[in-house]
Amino acid sequence: MKPTDEELLHGFCAGDTAALDRLAERHDPLLDEFAYLILRTRTGSAVQALGEWDTDERLASVWAHVVMTRQAVMGSWPHQRLSALTWLIHLLCLEMDQHLGFRGPF
Repeated sequence: MKPTDEELLHGFCAGDTAALDRLAERHDPLLDEFAYLILRTRTGSAVQALGEWDTDERLASVWAHVVMTRQAVMGSWPHQRLSALTWLIHLLCLEMDQHLGFRGPF
């Protein structure tokens, strides 16, 4: 049976680096589409959203944040009240807002 996203994050936090690779493979296409939708909404144009900037950099920053979270909180995933996907989308939104010049109240 395929592990859940939460099981993969718990595994990664416990030291299984392959778990993060599997999670990234699973969610990179979805997060990339979500980043495009954010850009499209913020710019008001599908053409401008596609040319705005490379979303791969934003996704790399999201995964870097996940790695840094593991380094700061060894052994357990600190955001257990959120689903793994909700947390990843939250990180992506923060990353997109930062690079679009927005500062949210969160």
